Amino acid sequence: MRFISKRRLPAIIGLLAGTGLLVLAVPHTIAAMLLALSTQRYDYISNPNTSDTTLGELYDTTMDAIDWVPTSKAWTRIGYIEMERAKRADTTEDQTDHYLKADSAFTSALTISPMDTYTWTRLTFTRLKTGGATDGTAVESLRMSLLTGPYERNIAVNQISYAVSLWSQLTPAEQHDIQEKIRWIDTLEHRDLVALAKRNSSALEITVGAMSTAPTNLFQRFIRDINKPGSNTK
Repeated sequence: MRFISKRRLPAIIGLLAGTGLLVLAVPHTIAAMLLALSTQRYDYISNPNTSDTTLGELYDTTMDAIDWVPTSKAWTRIGYIEMERAKRADTTEDQTDHYLKADSAFTSALTISPMDTYTWTRLTFTRLKTGGATDGTAVESLRMSLLTGPYERNIAVNQISYAVSLWSQLTPAEQHDIQEKIRWIDTLEHRDLVALAKRNSSALEITVGAMSTAPTNLFQRFIRDINKPGSNTK
C-alpha cells in the first residue's frame, strides 16, 4: 500500500474539510432560497385579497424550508400564517385551533432565538387567545417580552395592552414598570396610547393613573384627547 505523501496530506485534509462545509451549507442555502422566493407573497398575508389557497401555499413552502433547516424566521412565519388563518376562521373552535398552532410555532421559534422580543410578544397574544390568562402562561411570556425588549417602541403599546389584561397577575414592581412605560410611550405613540385607553374601563383606569404623575401639560393633553369624540387624536 502506498503511503500518502506528507506534501499531499494538507491538501487532502483541506479538500475533505471544504467538502464537509459544502454539504453543511446546502440545506441552509435551500431553506433560505425557499423563504426568499416566497417573501413577497408572505408580506401580504394580511391583505384581504390574499386567498386562503395562497396562505396554504405559503405554509407548505415554509414547512419545506423547515424540513431542510428549522430556523426562527421560518417558525415565526408559520406563526403569523396561523394567526391570519385564525382571523379568517368561521367557528370559535377553528379559530382556537389556529391560535394554538401559532402558539406552537412561536414557541419553536423561541427555542432557537430566545431573545426575540417580538416573538415573545406575539406568543403572549396567542396565549391570551387560548386560555393563557388563567393558567399563567400568558404572564410568563409577557415577562419575557418586557425583559428582552423594555424599550421597543413598535410593540410597547401592545405590551401595555397585554399587561392591562393581566394586571392582577403582575407584581407591584412590574405594575410600576408598566406605568413608567405608559408615560414614556405617550411621548412617542400618543395616538395609539389614547386609542388603547379608550378600549375598556381597565385600560382607561391604568393609563390615566400612570399619566396622572406625568408632567402637567402631558397629563392634560392625554385627558383632553381621551375625551375627544372619535378615534383620531393628535
